[in-house]
Amino acid sequence: MVKSALLWFLNVVLGDTFVLMCVMFALIGTLEYFLPAHKITRGHYNLNLRFAFVNVFVIGIVAPLLAITTAYAIREVGLGLIDLHELGLGGFGGNLIALAVGTLIWDFLQYWQHRLLHGNKILWQAHLLHHSDEHMNVTTTSRQHIFEIMLAPFFITIPMAILFKMPSVTIAVLSLLPFAWLYISHANINLGFGPLWWLLVSPNYHRLHHSLMPEHIDKNFANWFPLWDIVFGTVRIPRRRECPSTGVRGVSVRSLREAYFLPLKGWISMYSRRMAGEIDVREDRPPPNDVARQSRF
Repeated sequence: MVKSALLWFLNVVLGDTFVLMCVMFALIGTLEYFLPAHKITRGHYNLNLRFAFVNVFVIGIVAPLLAITTAYAIREVGLGLIDLHELGLGGFGGNLIALAVGTLIWDFLQYWQHRLLHGNKILWQAHLLHHSDEHMNVTTTSRQHIFEIMLAPFFITIPMAILFKMPSVTIAVLSLLPFAWLYISHANINLGFGPLWWLLVSPNYHRLHHSLMPEHIDKNFANWFPLWDIVFGTVRIPRRRECPSTGVRGVSVRSLREAYFLPLKGWISMYSRRMAGEIDVREDRPPPNDVARQSRF
């Protein structure tokens, strides 16, 4: 039992996701220290860091179930509709092309998943923890509740596996490259891409998505490519040096316990109010955009 627990622990801390998180926290965190868009207290970083590292092990517990479910879904649907070798795109170069296309497709799926998380009162409670960070920074990237994380494999691994024939190991390794960008886009640094804002999501572009300003609510949903916000009319172009405050009005998380119970607290509140006749959960639209972001209970 002890040996198995130790092997599990080592598997988690030596895994690609954990190593990537540590590296990006160190690199981007250093930039934030010397070039902060907003001053952030050490205590705030401490809470996010504790949550991030604890959450890695929580994810490690549910990961086997997610892997089995994902593998079963892929087997049932079918693997590899497009064989890159037959198109003359074999080898590492072909896999990189598959990654680029797969990332674009995943961002499209993520865009609509993201809009659903914002547009449905029940699902919003699972996404609320991520948005409740009053001081968005690199550690906010990992400030995601396990309920939300459990949806992620179905929006990248399965679509990529269905679309392209490539080894699962290659998919896992190459998928780390675009995910590294998420740590950059959440960085507490004043960085935009000027006239090239439409090419790739920048920290300033994504900060507007987390902004408290009414005109920024439910804008800039894309993780990587602003293209989808442009196509579906949810784009808000950041002005030069525009770095508004972030968070959710009326929601403040101060401990790990509060972080993990936040969705449950929201669902219980919704149920209680529904029983009292105050709300109808079937009305799943959030408040209009001209109202500052609320907890949406």
